[in-house]
Amino acid sequence: MMNGKHLKEGIKLATDLIEKEMEFINAINVYPVADGDTGTNMYNTMKGIWEAVKDVDSEHAGEVAEAVADAALESARGNSGVILSQFFWGFREGIGDAAALDRTKVAAAFGEGKNWAYQAVANPVEGTILTVMRETAEAAQRLARQYNSVPEILHHTYQAALSALEKTPEMLKKLGKPKIIDSGAYGFTLIVEGFVHALGVDVQGYRVRGMRAERETSRGGPALYCTNFMIETNNGTSADEIRGAIADLGDSIVVVGGHGKVKVHIHSTDPEKVKERLLPFGQIVQERIDQIW
Repeated sequence: MMNGKHLKEGIKLATDLIEKEMEFINAINVYPVADGDTGTNMYNTMKGIWEAVKDVDSEHAGEVAEAVADAALESARGNSGVILSQFFWGFREGIGDAAALDRTKVAAAFGEGKNWAYQAVANPVEGTILTVMRETAEAAQRLARQYNSVPEILHHTYQAALSALEKTPEMLKKLGKPKIIDSGAYGFTLIVEGFVHALGVDVQGYRVRGMRAERETSRGGPALYCTNFMIETNNGTSADEIRGAIADLGDSIVVVGGHGKVKVHIHSTDPEKVKERLLPFGQIVQERIDQIW
C-alpha cells in the first residue's frame, strides 16, 4: 500500500531529483520552443508543492494528494509546470478519499492524472510529457492486473515511463525539432522515480548526460513572452471558454484549475491583450510574464 507519508516522501525525492537535473533538463529543452527553462519551471513547480505539503501532518493519501493538487496550481510555472499541476489534480481525483493506495487506486491515480493533463492542453502533441504520462498510465493499469504489490507495480511502471521517454526523440524529429529526448518528459520520469524510491524500491535511474540542444534566438519581429495568469473565476466559467477567448493571441495554451481558481499559460507577443481578455472571467490574483526572445 502507498499512504500519505509515501506521497509526501515521493514529492520530496522528486523535487530533489529535478533540482539535481535542472540544468540538464534546461539544456535539452526544444519543445514547444527551445528557450532553456523547462527544468527551472518544473523545479519551481515541485519546490512550491513540497514547501506547501512538508508540514501536512497526515498519513491519509487523499488528504495529502489534495494538498499537493492545491499547491501545484499555485506554484505552476511555464508550459510543463502547468501541465504537471493538472496531472496532480487528476492524480488526486483518482485517489479520492482513500487513506492508502492499493493496486486499483494506483492505476486510477495515474489514469486520471493522464486524463486531466490531456484535457488541459488545447492541442495535445505526442513526443512530449503527455506521451510519457499516457504510456505510464497505461502501464500502471496493465500492471495492476498482473501484480498485487504496489511497490512492484510502481517499479515496472517506472520502467515503462523510461521506455516511453526513449521514443520521444523520433517523435520530436517528426515535429521538426532536434532528435533529442523531450525535456518535460524526462522531468516526469524523475517524478515517477521519486515515488518508486519513496516505497523503498532501489532503481537505477536514467540520467541525461552529454546532450545539449541549440538555443533558439530571436526570430525577428515582436518579442514573445511566456505568459501566466491565475484567475479567481466567476461562477460558471469553463476552461474551454477561456481558451476560446485567447486562442488568437498565441500558442502553447494550457488552461487548468479547480476550487474556483484557474491557471492560464500562453506564449504570446501581447501579454496585456491576454490579460484584457481574461478580466471578464474573474479576478487576476497572480501573474508572471517572462520574455522568451
